[in-house]
Amino acid sequence: MGIVYRGLDPDIEREVAVKTIRFDTSPDGPVKEEMLNRVIREAKAAGRLNHPNIITIYDVIRESDLTFIVMQYVAGQTLQALIESGKVFSPQEVIAILKPASEALDYAHENGIVHRDIKPANILIDTSGKPFLADFGVARMETSTMTGPGTTIGTLSYMSPEQVMGKTVDGRADIFALGVILYELLTGQKPFAGDNLSTIVYKIVHEEPRLITEINQNLPPGYESVIRRALAKQPDDRYQTGRDLVRDLENPENLSAASRDYELRMGASGETRVKRRGPPVVAVGLLVFTAVVGGIILLLTRDAGRSRIVAADLGTPKTQEVSPPPGTVPVAEDRTKLRESFESKSYDETVRLAEAILREDPGNAEAGEYQAKAKAEIDSALVESRFKTGIASYESGDYTACVRDMEEVLRLDQNSQMGRDYLFKADTALSRRDILAMIERRRQAEEREDLEGVLRALAPGPLISEEQSYYSMIFTIYDGIKSKIQDSTISVSFSDRAHATASFHHAIQGISRKDGKQKPILYTQKFWTLEKRGNAWKIVGIQERS
Repeated sequence: MGIVYRGLDPDIEREVAVKTIRFDTSPDGPVKEEMLNRVIREAKAAGRLNHPNIITIYDVIRESDLTFIVMQYVAGQTLQALIESGKVFSPQEVIAILKPASEALDYAHENGIVHRDIKPANILIDTSGKPFLADFGVARMETSTMTGPGTTIGTLSYMSPEQVMGKTVDGRADIFALGVILYELLTGQKPFAGDNLSTIVYKIVHEEPRLITEINQNLPPGYESVIRRALAKQPDDRYQTGRDLVRDLENPENLSAASRDYELRMGASGETRVKRRGPPVVAVGLLVFTAVVGGIILLLTRDAGRSRIVAADLGTPKTQEVSPPPGTVPVAEDRTKLRESFESKSYDETVRLAEAILREDPGNAEAGEYQAKAKAEIDSALVESRFKTGIASYESGDYTACVRDMEEVLRLDQNSQMGRDYLFKADTALSRRDILAMIERRRQAEEREDLEGVLRALAPGPLISEEQSYYSMIFTIYDGIKSKIQDSTISVSFSDRAHATASFHHAIQGISRKDGKQKPILYTQKFWTLEKRGNAWKIVGIQERS
């Protein structure tokens, strides 16, 4: 969001951090003004917080298109830097970092502020090891409308399911981010990794991460439960406060009642690990637990990913059939839950239920239909979320991010005309910058009498020899060359993303080596025909009009 400098407040001789945020590249108008006002509001929101583990905001200064946020300076490094250094964190070190950070987050939430961008880069560790939460620059008042519902802000790998889906978020999104950081500190890996944005989003919304004890076998088994609840897909299932998470982290073998209840509910529904593992192959079920109660033996079996209790009378031994006969599933209750979850727009739950049914009855048409419809709704929500993010990026002048988002929109929905329109606008805005920079580089090369620099932007072909002859003659006859291009005359237009035309008034003058007098060499309107070849624009044709 900005560049941070180390500074000094001369009045009280206090070191400060100064965050600069530029808006000179943003389009003028109400959108730009709203962005400027938003920065002020966000800084005021963060300035309300007074906590020993939150970076203090001292002042906000606005000068035209440049805004300065003066804040507390912390000597040290970010948690991200520690992770990238290869440091291995012990459970005690993890708790020493996350406990104060969790208390700071709880304090912010209690004061109506959600950070929404918790990640290792926004946790500073001072030289004594004390953590600080930084960059509430994307925080917002829970009652504020500075970003509309559905706007996603934050770094993708640490965002909660509701955040990547573009839904309204509360403090529990920050708890999810803490869970991601906890997982990363304990294992050295991100729980939801991927080669592209869509893969990461899908994993965040649909999949369970790999068991941490598979990666680090030295961790207490109870940490699995802490991670599982911290990264619960539904906000209601998560830890509701940071202090609750830390309490279980400090005593993983004696989890809180809420965590035990969550584990029981997940085990009873068969949800745990369903997203990562297929059902075990068994003939009559895998015996997990045996107990005798009043002459009845209870066998807790796991069959096709579903936990169930099978009762048998000890006095009447008989063969028991654990797997349901084909064609008997789903039961009425399963069908009801499937329909209700879809009608309530709990599409993740619909997919989960449908997958569970299809594992037992692969040919079930009803479950297959609901699964397809729910996935289509999820994709539609992802398209909407990415589209809104792309528009916000475009309006803020971050055209690279807009291109990335709109390409993802079109990957999910090839028929999105607005996606194509914004992709064209953002991509050509980037190209316009490149072409303007090319015009300026060539002008400077002319003044330096740098023939190679003048020719560098030309596409291979006869144009190179023509321009080489022309400029060789100029550089031989004249010294002190001055090349001028009137910025107000520059025009760049695009027929498509790979073809453009640029026009401008161009004047060159120099000092004749023959008589030492300054003379005009060129005064014309130039027209360039350009093509994008690979990642670079090249001039394929030049015309002049006097």
